[in-house]
Amino acid sequence: MDTAAPVLKRIYDFIDILKDANISISTDEILTVCNALDHSDIENERIFKQTLQTTLIKDYTDIPAFDRCFQQYFKASATTENLEEAVRENSPWRDEAAGRKGASSDDERKQLEDMMEAFLDGIPDQLLLQKEARDLLAMFLDEMESSGASGGMGMMLFKTKRALMKTSSPSQEPDEPIDDDDERLYRTLLNMMKGKAGNRRIGKEIRKREEYLLNKYIYQLKPHEIKEMREIVRRFGQKLKNRISLRKKKVKHGGIDIKRTFRQSLQYGGVPFKILYKDKKIDRPQLVVLCDVSSSVNQYTRFMLLLTHTLQGLFSKVRTFAFISNLSEITPLFMEMDPERAINSIFNDTDFTYGWGSNYGRSFDQFMEGYSDALTKKTTILVLGDARNNNQDPGMNAFNRMKERSRNIYWLNPEKRHLWDWSDSIASLYKKQCTEMKEVNNVLDLSEFIDKLFSKR
Repeated sequence: MDTAAPVLKRIYDFIDILKDANISISTDEILTVCNALDHSDIENERIFKQTLQTTLIKDYTDIPAFDRCFQQYFKASATTENLEEAVRENSPWRDEAAGRKGASSDDERKQLEDMMEAFLDGIPDQLLLQKEARDLLAMFLDEMESSGASGGMGMMLFKTKRALMKTSSPSQEPDEPIDDDDERLYRTLLNMMKGKAGNRRIGKEIRKREEYLLNKYIYQLKPHEIKEMREIVRRFGQKLKNRISLRKKKVKHGGIDIKRTFRQSLQYGGVPFKILYKDKKIDRPQLVVLCDVSSSVNQYTRFMLLLTHTLQGLFSKVRTFAFISNLSEITPLFMEMDPERAINSIFNDTDFTYGWGSNYGRSFDQFMEGYSDALTKKTTILVLGDARNNNQDPGMNAFNRMKERSRNIYWLNPEKRHLWDWSDSIASLYKKQCTEMKEVNNVLDLSEFIDKLFSKR
């Protein structure tokens, strides 16, 4: 069947919502979904949803956001569809429009919708999310009045504004009774504004919520936010991985290879039709991650481990170790099970709890004694922890040997910088031997560090 124009309009609106929710949609995917709909049963919700998902979503981490957008938009679409039908059949300006040559209620409705959408396009996101539909309608009417709308459309907007002004103070009786047509027109336009503004908010609210949680200090997350945050971290990590991989792909070759280009051009009489480039080896570093999983930082470490696991495809080899006062390799756990289960398994393991509190010195000694083979001149060491050693031996001899045998040591510290040397913290002692020690409180801080790390290579 051919996809009708109203259906396509709805699909385009839905695609805009997905983009607002930070889901990337290409032109090719839009063409694909339009072609697929011609061969799908769009009246079957399951098939319709599956068609949209398989053609528009290329990253599995976007599926939860897609599901929320689909549920909110198409659940509201039934109401919108009924409203549009009511406008076509019962519009107060229908008779007037039908009496004019070349005009129709559908034309008026389409013109009004375009005007509303153009108005909403110019509204800042923050204002759109804060204002009620009634306030937005009042702003819209003011803008249309100042733009000099005339004719039937101008009269219609004037009547709507008059009805709005009469109902602006529900606690007071209006100066004059509201005409039924004016009231019906006002309600119709108010519902149209509610529908259109509501659709605009769907994706923007998802993106705003995501940005809020990514910026929030991890230790401040409330219990109901933690589960939501896990999904966001996986999605955000995949997008960061895709962005870094694309950037590395764009620089996969070096400068022009003059000698090879000239040799190749001999068969064309010396004309260099084909430019040859020097091969440029893409150096994927090795990564060793050392995580303090003690109670003071375990929530932070959970999300850091989840994001690091998502990004591990950027490295040629990743080995992960966890410690409190004892150190153990946990790399096999991430190979054998789902990352979330692996992380839960880590925190339920009693091998880390020998002694009392974090012991960085013992853990660094154990690492060099049992796992020093993990270090080469291509290895980047990533330490996640607050450097609070409970007044025990800092193990500087082992830490210095780690530095000598690796390429870089980066330390990501969840504590605020002014607390690094307070009480039992020995952050500055380790900082002297690190390539960099960085304050990292949220997921965006970590992503910024990883992005910078790869841009240096």
